[in-house]
Formats: sequence, C-alpha cells, structure tokens
Amino acid sequence: MSSALKIVRSFKEVDWKHYGWIIVAVGAIAQMIGSAIRMAFGIIIDPLVEEFSWDPKSIGIAYAIMSMVTAISSPMAGYCSTKIGAKKTMYIGLALFLIGMLWTALATTIIEFYISYGIIFGFAQSMFLVPVIPAVAIWFKSRLGLATGLIIGMWSLGPAVVIQIMGIMLDSIGWQQTFIISGVVGTAIMVIALGFWKNTPEEKGVLPYGIDSLVEEKKEDTQKGNKQINLQKIVYGTNAFWSLMNIHFLGCVGHAVILIGLVPLMISKGIGYTDSVLCLTIIMVVSISTRFITPILGDSINPKTIMFLSFLGQGLFVIPWAFTSDKWMFYLVGILWAIPYGGEGTLFPIMNRKYYGFFRMDTTYGWQILAASFGMALGGFIPGLVFDVTGGYVYAIWISAFFSCLGAFVILTLETTKKVIRPSFDNL
Repeated sequence: MSSALKIVRSFKEVDWKHYGWIIVAVGAIAQMIGSAIRMAFGIIIDPLVEEFSWDPKSIGIAYAIMSMVTAISSPMAGYCSTKIGAKKTMYIGLALFLIGMLWTALATTIIEFYISYGIIFGFAQSMFLVPVIPAVAIWFKSRLGLATGLIIGMWSLGPAVVIQIMGIMLDSIGWQQTFIISGVVGTAIMVIALGFWKNTPEEKGVLPYGIDSLVEEKKEDTQKGNKQINLQKIVYGTNAFWSLMNIHFLGCVGHAVILIGLVPLMISKGIGYTDSVLCLTIIMVVSISTRFITPILGDSINPKTIMFLSFLGQGLFVIPWAFTSDKWMFYLVGILWAIPYGGEGTLFPIMNRKYYGFFRMDTTYGWQILAASFGMALGGFIPGLVFDVTGGYVYAIWISAFFSCLGAFVILTLETTKKVIRPSFDNL
C-alpha cells in the first residue's frame, strides 16, 4: 500500500470527538497569532526607514534581539510549562505580547524599538509559543504527527493572512495604528481560546489519545516527579539532542535570511512594495500544505529522510533569486522554495518522540527553540549587514543556501529513528 493511501485511510480512522483536538485548535490559534507578527517583520522595514530614517541594519538588530531573547528564555519557558502548566505560562506570554505590541506602536527612538519589539516581544514569544507543542504531545500517544501538522500549519497560515492585512493597514492607517489594533485583537482572541485549554488529559478527566485503558495509561506515565528529571538527564547525554539543536539553528538561519531579506531584495531590484509583499504571502500560503503534511509523513514513514530533503531543498531553491530581477521568476521560485521551507522545522517534535518515546518534552523542545531562535537572530541580522557591506542583498541569498545545505549534511549524521536510542527509554 502506498504511503499516500495509508495516510488517507488513517484520516478516516481518527476519533475527532476526543478533547485533544480542542487542545490542538487552541494551540493552532496561538501559533497563528504568535508567529504572524514575527514572520511579518520584513514588511515593516521600509515603512520604518521612511518615517524615522533608520537604516535597515539598525532595524534588523531589533529582530535579532527579539530572536536572541526568545532563544535565551525558551528553556525557561519549557521549565515554567513543566512547573506551573502550559496555560499559566501562555497567559504570561500573552500579557507580554500585548505590552510589546502597544509599546512598539508608541516607540519613537531606535532604543525604544529594541526594548519593546526586541526584549519584551522576545520574552513573549518563548512564553507564548514554546509550551504549545510539548503540551499537545501529552495529549497524544498516537496521531502526534497529525496534531503537530495542524498546529504548525498555522505558522504559515497566520503570516499569510496577517501579512496581507498588515500590508493594507500599513498603507492606510500607518504602522503605529497597525500594531495597536493587531495587539489588542490578537490578545482578545487568545483570551477566549485559552478558556478551553486544559494542561493535561487528567484535568479534563479523559485519557490521552491512543491510550485505551487506565492500566496502559499508568504504564505509559512518565510525567511526574524524579522520573521526569532523570529522563531529561538521559536526553542530555544523547548525541541526537545536541545534533537536533545544531540542525534547528542552521535551518533557521537559512530561512530567516529569506523571510527578512526577500522584500528588500525585490524592492532593490525595482519591484514594487505591494508586489514584493505578495511574493512573501505566496510563500506562506504554499508552505501551509507542507507544514501540515510533513509531520504526518514523518510519523508514518521516516522523519530523518524527509527532514534531509526539506533542508536540502530549502538551500538549493533559493539560488535562482540571486540571478533574477523578474517578478514572475521571484514568484515561481517562491512557490518552489515554500515546499521544503514548510517542512524544514516541523519534524522536531516527531524526532523527539521517535528517539525518546512518550514523555514530557517541554525542556527538550525549549532547548531546541533556543537554538532555532539564535538561528533566526543571526539570519535576521544578515540581510542588513550584507546591504551595508555590498550595497545589495544578493550575497545574503548565498549565505542562506550555505546554512541550509550544511544543516542537511548534519542530518545525515543522526542515528536511525527506527528505535529508541537508549535502552533506558525502551519502556516509555
């Protein structure tokens, strides 16, 4: 039976009435809102340059600060999620999100912009987004690939929708009002959504999806006390833990360069602002499909192989942008690049489950987000630096390709995902 047929048949067997899918829906909304403002950063560069005469590199530093703060605070966010629960941690992140959005709208100096968008929003990102995937993983003994795909798909749908809306708002009401409205509306939506959130199946009085009895649930329970701490120590001792962090870093450098630098690159080649933003929107829309399908394929087939192909494609498909000035070519390459880009970062929860079994991955995933955020920080800084040195953005394309392809090489060094990598995990 083909893989596609297996996936189609498996959809028919899903119990959509399980409360875990409500948790997935709330997590998807959180990812949609939280990722949108971050990934839409590229469209506000030119308006800020025009209004304040800040240079692109200085503006890019704010994105780098935000990514570094998110990186540093991500393990803390994972720890908080374990200690006080994902819901309380996300409420903290939501409050910081609103403060950061409003303060950014009122900022008049580059230092204020660094504090509001860089520091405040950086903490908000980690507290708001890091707990989601590990918390959802607690709800799913099986079907984690489908649950992850639905949530991470919102990483593209959110920006795809918000980039267009913000682009229209930026032209009509200015960037300050755009940030105020986006912050208030996004916060209101999440307050309502979090009302349906339950940290664990026990809080709702149900079993995790894929566990049919209390006896099996007790056997699979690795969530409490010293056992969780000991398991985490074992995770730290595996090569896969450190390799996955490095891979996440390299991949995020690769696509952050594009997400931040693509619109300025197109404008520098004589393409209009609206058409340039549309190219970024097309990328987000196309990548929705692979963000959704890649975790499902990884859960069903071989996540290591699919991750390798995604990284390699993300690296190779950007190269034509270095040679073209045609709008249609930017769009065509954008469609092609969006396919591997969408699958590049979606398989880490699946890899964690394949390597370490059914246990709380809050802290493990937090460290991986640390590496990813450092990658986003470096990648977000590179286009502005390249512009200062060369007067253009073309060399940034080659830098993006190098980091993504290097990540593909590191993936080849990973252990097989066909079995847990330490005997200590055999009973998970």
